[in-house]
Amino acid sequence: MTQPAVERFLASAAPLGLRPEVREFDESTHTAAEAAAAIGCDVAAIVKSLLFEADGAPLLVLASGPNRVDTAALGDRLGAEIGKADAAAVKQATGYSIGAVPPLGHLTRLR
Repeated sequence: MTQPAVERFLASAAPLGLRPEVREFDESTHTAAEAAAAIGCDVAAIVKSLLFEADGAPLLVLASGPNRVDTAALGDRLGAEIGKADAAAVKQATGYSIGAVPPLGHLTRLR
């Protein structure tokens, strides 16, 4: 994460009483398996912050590392057409790149 992105993340965590340790890795952490390997934990301990589009609007989904999001079931539950957000949409809505999106501290308020 770039320094302003790290600062934004830490500033959003502080009011919640959270003091997370931000670590950067030389190896890729774009997938849950890669992140788990880099940290040294089981993939089930990883939470993925995934951005989708619901009827064209950004939608943040938090999912357990080994699980896949069933977009059809999600769309049925929300009454919306669900699609994947591309890299540009992720960066615009969250301020973070794919593979580095935290669950909070985004540029825009997300559903």
